[in-house]
This record gives sequence, structure tokens and C-alpha cells, in this order.
Amino acid sequence: MLSEEYATSGYRTSTGVYHSILPSPSLPLLSPALTLPSYLFSLPLPSSPQPCFIDASTGTSLTFPSLRHLVSLAASSLRSHHGLKPRDVVLLVAPNSLYFPVLSLAVLSLGSVLSPANPLLTRSEFESQIQDCSPSLIVTTKTLSSKLINLIPKPLLFIEDFISDLLTNPTLTVEVSPNLPSEQTKPSDLAVLMYSSGTTGKSKGVICTHANLISMAHVLSHVWAGTGIGTRDVYACVLPLFHMFGFSVFVMGVLAMGATSVIVPGRFSPDGLMEVVRRYGVTRVPVVPPMVVMMTRKGHVAGGGSVESLKEVVSSGAPLGREHMERFARCFPGVRLSQCYGLTETSGPVTLCDGVEGRLHASIGRIIPTMEAKIMDISSGQSLAINKIGELCLRGPPVMQGYLKNKEATSLAIDKEGWLHTGDLCYIDSHGCVYVVDRIKELIKYKAYQVAPAELEEILSAHLEIQDVAVTSHPDEEAGEIPMACVVRKAGSKIKEIDIITFMQDKVAPYKKIRRVIFLESIPRSPSGKILRWRLRSRSSKQNKIEVQARL
Repeated sequence: MLSEEYATSGYRTSTGVYHSILPSPSLPLLSPALTLPSYLFSLPLPSSPQPCFIDASTGTSLTFPSLRHLVSLAASSLRSHHGLKPRDVVLLVAPNSLYFPVLSLAVLSLGSVLSPANPLLTRSEFESQIQDCSPSLIVTTKTLSSKLINLIPKPLLFIEDFISDLLTNPTLTVEVSPNLPSEQTKPSDLAVLMYSSGTTGKSKGVICTHANLISMAHVLSHVWAGTGIGTRDVYACVLPLFHMFGFSVFVMGVLAMGATSVIVPGRFSPDGLMEVVRRYGVTRVPVVPPMVVMMTRKGHVAGGGSVESLKEVVSSGAPLGREHMERFARCFPGVRLSQCYGLTETSGPVTLCDGVEGRLHASIGRIIPTMEAKIMDISSGQSLAINKIGELCLRGPPVMQGYLKNKEATSLAIDKEGWLHTGDLCYIDSHGCVYVVDRIKELIKYKAYQVAPAELEEILSAHLEIQDVAVTSHPDEEAGEIPMACVVRKAGSKIKEIDIITFMQDKVAPYKKIRRVIFLESIPRSPSGKILRWRLRSRSSKQNKIEVQARL
């Protein structure tokens, strides 16, 4: 008989493992040829003929049958006209659109590997990813072509032309069914290869299989359906679909549940979002913390008018500050604000606030079904009990298989017992709710994008007037964190902050740019030479206080 403590927290004293206290579904039987598209398109269709995707900018929509047909057409064309084969890698570089899910599912239905990338990357950053994953085909838009042209032998495939041909060419026939994949494809095969920044500065390809993605899609739809969220819910997609949070929610979970997603292209705007909420009766909006800050900055519901349909805003990517949560509650008194937690390495969110009472949530929710968690002491590696702070470690079907061509990084991330070490300091309370305290890892989270300090340090160290340099995070209300360079000038140098910011301007993607510089006599380091970033942040905080006092 399980203890009362286990019933409320999921913690099993005998093993030191936390389990989900939510009802657990039976995972789909992984037949030898099951892929994510074949799983999604084998699910029962919603009882009403509602759209699965709507483009908010044009009003164009796709129903579930039309999505399936278009995915089949796209897969047939990719195979017959572009030579795509199982295990070929496709680099997809595109902003959000109605056709991002179509292209993604078409690639996966062929047993090919989808590798989405951030359109903001520079050409040199694309070159690095291409060198690592060796794509057979690059699919992108004409506006992004200058960054990508001639990076591989095969010509770029432009989405505008490809989709137009699918919709207007009467000679195209369906040769590939998304729910009848090639027998060459297995659930254990690589499906999606997203790149995650690491503390070494080099992005790593995260290996997620069809089985990983199917388990995430199945559990998300199970949890949401079981807590009153169903096919009649309407989600607004303002998250980038090239990121695992957006991809897992909209291409996997919402689609598996049979609900509607309204894709909102372009730069995020609170006014634009509220207009979409009103026009389409949006009920849920997954966001990242900077979006919450922007939504509350005006101090009232953006754009005016009723947003009565909106039930919940779900934030992930970085912890939300209490001040922003309270401001949100004042601006949107009828809307629940919750948080969730996930990584590229977990194929999507592994904690959810569904089933947790209350309208504001400082926790990141509870562990989802099929997942296990441990809180490990960072010194001894021992499992810790309720309300004890340690590293959050995760294990379960959605967890990645490892990093592409990087056994060392894989062994550091996943231990011999299969536990993924997240690098986040957390604790779990008596109700099974997980709280993030701090990060062990050194990544900077700028607007929920991950920025590796070592990558920026390597570029800055090439500057002729810099003797030593370290990059760390600096708190920022809008972005959460910004990259800050701590610089030691060479003797005789009079280099200024603007010179360093300008030096970095065209060398990295916009979200990686140095946005603040402080000058130091030396960089604090451990005896082994490791940069002591916590001391840098402390110095920055003191300097910031001095600047504020001076302005006052």
C-alpha cells in the first residue's frame, strides 16, 4: 500500500524517485513502422468539421482531412521530384506559417529527418549546423535565401513555390500516405534533430526519435483532455515552431487532441494577439516570459474590448518573476497564468500545471504521466526528499537518445541509469509541484532563446584590444536576461562599450548580441581557470545599483 505522502507528492521513499500523480495513459503500441505522422493521422477525427490550423494573417485554414491530404501530396512530391529518402536530413528554415506543420509532417512521413533552424541565425551559424548534420535538402523562403544559397550542392527548395505547385498542379498524385510509412522506418529511428546550445559554446544536435515524439504527443493530449481541455479549445500559436516548445505543443499535442491552432505569423504583438483572441475565440495561449511582460506593460487588456474566451496563458522557457505574475493578474483578472517546463532533450514539456488549483502558479507544475524525476544532491549525487533543493533529473519515454556525433556530451547529460541531468536547481513540494530555484548551467536565456557564453567569448577574444573576457547574464525586464561582456582591456587600450557592441553586430544572430559591457581589472577564475560567473553577476549587480543611484 502506498503512503499518503506518495499519493499527494508522487515521492517514493524507498527509491528516491518522484512519479506523476496524474492518471497515466497506456502508451500507443509501437508497431514496427509507426511514425509520428502515422500515429497522428490514425487518431479519431473530431466530431465537428473544425479546422486544425488557421492562418491568422489570411484566414486560410486546414481541416484535419485536408491537412492529411496536403501532407501526402507534399511527401509524394518530396520523394518523386526532390529525391528525398528515409534517413535523409532536411534543414527547414522558415518563420511560422500554415505550411510549417505540413512540411514537417511530410518529411517525417517519408522516414526522413527534420532539422528545423532559427531563421535569425547567421550564414556562418547555418554552415556550422550543416557541417554537423549534412542535410540533403534545405527548405526555406525566398527572403532567407541569401543566408543559405550554395551551402549544399542541391538547390534551395522555396516554400512559396513548392506549396503553390501542390495546390495548383492537377498532375500531382498522392503516392505516399502519412499513416502508411515505409517499412524502412522504425519508431526507434531519428525523427527530429533540433540544436540546443551548450556551455561549450557549440550547439549540439538533439536526437529525438519517432517513439520520443509519439509518447510526448500522446501524453499531452491525454493530460489536456483529462483536465477539461478538449477538441473545442482554440490555441493561439505565437511561439516559434522551429523551437521544441512550439513544435511539441502545436505539431504534436494540440494536433493529437484534435483541437484548433491559430498560427500568428510575424513579430509578437500584444495588440495583435488580443485581436486574434477576439476574432477566433482563443482559449489558451502558450508563451515565453518576455511575452507575458509585454502583455502587462500597458497596464490593461491590450487593444481594449472583451477577451472572455481566453481561459489560460501558459508560460515556459524561463521562470516568471512574482512581480510580472501579479501584474498579469491585475491586467487579466479572468485568465489563469500557469507555467510548464521542458527541454529540447525531453521532446517538449515534462511538467504541467493542469490539475493544480489556483489562478497564478509560481511552480512549474507537476511531472507528466510516464515521466520520473529525482532531485539529486549536486555534491553527493544522492536522491533528496520533499522540499530539498538539488539538481532536477528526468527519465521517461520522451527523453532524447543523445547528442549527434557527441558521445562525451551524451554521457555527461544522461547517466548510466538513464537519468537526464537538466542542470537546473529545483525542489518538489508535498503536492508534487516542482519549483525552479536557479540554474547550474551557464546558459543565458534571452527571450527564452539559449545563448552560450563560451561562443561569444571565443569571438570577443579575437579583438585586438581585449586582454581577457567573460560573458554572463544581466537581468532585463523585457528579455529576462541579456548577454553582458566583462572585458579586461589590453595595456594602453581605450576601447569603449559601443566599440565592443559594434564589433559583435554582424557576427552572431540578433538574440546573441552583446547588449551591455563592463570593464574590469581581471576576470575572476577558479584555480583550474574556470570563470566564476556568479562573481561577475555580483559585480554587475553592484555596478547597476551605483548607476541607478547616480541617475537619482
